[in-house]
Amino acid sequence: MKYNFSGVLKGDAEGIYTELRDRYLTCIESYDCAQVVKQFYIRIINLLHQEFTSNDVNTLYKELALYKISINVPYIIMTNEIYGLKNLLLSRIAQNNDSNKILNLITLFKEVNNGVAYVYLSRYTKDIYTANNNRLSSLSDLLDKDIIIKYYEAHLNWLNDLAKHINDFEKNDFPELDEMQCDFGLWLNNHAKKIIQNNSKLKALKQLHNDLHMFAKKIFLNLKTSEYHILISYLKKCEMISLSIGTELALIDNIEMNKRMTKDNLTGALNRNSLELIFKTQYELSYATENSFVLAMCDLDYFKKINDTYGHIAGDKMLRFFVEIVKKHIRSSDIIIRYGGEEFIIILSSIQKEEGFQVLEKIRHAFETATLTVETQKIQATISMGAMWIKPDKSYKHSLLNEYVMIVDKMLYCAKANGRNRIEAI
Repeated sequence: MKYNFSGVLKGDAEGIYTELRDRYLTCIESYDCAQVVKQFYIRIINLLHQEFTSNDVNTLYKELALYKISINVPYIIMTNEIYGLKNLLLSRIAQNNDSNKILNLITLFKEVNNGVAYVYLSRYTKDIYTANNNRLSSLSDLLDKDIIIKYYEAHLNWLNDLAKHINDFEKNDFPELDEMQCDFGLWLNNHAKKIIQNNSKLKALKQLHNDLHMFAKKIFLNLKTSEYHILISYLKKCEMISLSIGTELALIDNIEMNKRMTKDNLTGALNRNSLELIFKTQYELSYATENSFVLAMCDLDYFKKINDTYGHIAGDKMLRFFVEIVKKHIRSSDIIIRYGGEEFIIILSSIQKEEGFQVLEKIRHAFETATLTVETQKIQATISMGAMWIKPDKSYKHSLLNEYVMIVDKMLYCAKANGRNRIEAI
């Protein structure tokens, strides 16, 4: 179909783009892509000032969409720009009271939006497949072990199959839609209750799994409708829920790991011999579920003075006292390890940076204000910490543990040098 808005479209390309930028591209000038994006829109607006076909506009918009994807601009931002330009043009055309041209413009931009959605959907399905293969690879070393997260593998493969069917627009041999019959569902509704003793966690997992299949059913129903923006929305929901399921399973695994790992006889914290396995597992699970965690090294301040003043028995009790306080402020899925002497390592799993550092501050404050009574003596102590937030962006390698421990150790040294009883974090 041919379009021509030359007689009713008010304003030149520069003027329309400036208004588009000011109203819908408010941050564009601060990015390196500003000039490239501007040139795309100038070409599009100039095209609208002459006779053209929908294919002409769609071609330009698809090129712009590919460019936006290359610089990681989300689909929702791209959609906002499309509707922004449509609304600006409608306001100009409406001044001429030409209802036919108004309807033509609405039809044109609906087609444009669908074409851009198709570009994003094609790339998104490929990205999911790539990301899931990386997640599976990250879990491969763990899947042979007796851990719950191994059941997550089935749903990563299920999600891969779902993305492939969407990319091919194929309904035949579609991934299992019944949440009770997929591999993960069969385990979750039968054997899982023997492993996951916490009923609320099991219920939360089942709800997540039901929601996942609900959106998969919606995808199946809309697969042949060419409503690509709807498919993007539902597929994103599926990926987010799948990651949430992985996170829940990883947290449950941490709880089980806390139960079965060897404990330090004196303090009840986990033994240092477990550190490498625990850190590797935490890193791999965080990478596979796109989560982050906090690693901290703690050292009791002036601990030698406590031993010299009150005796080694009091010192031992102070170490146990610290571990008890830590356990009161962390989740059962978090980890505390006695690294050596009066040094401890804390791992807060599946947590964001600010929240994780707040937990550490609560521990520091609680220990500072607590009093340990040994016979008739009332003893107080403080703790210094070095901490870092870790969001894995590459596969695990053996040297990572030493690298990260060195970093938190240096941050701990800074905390000591800056007066003790404080946290230095990055």
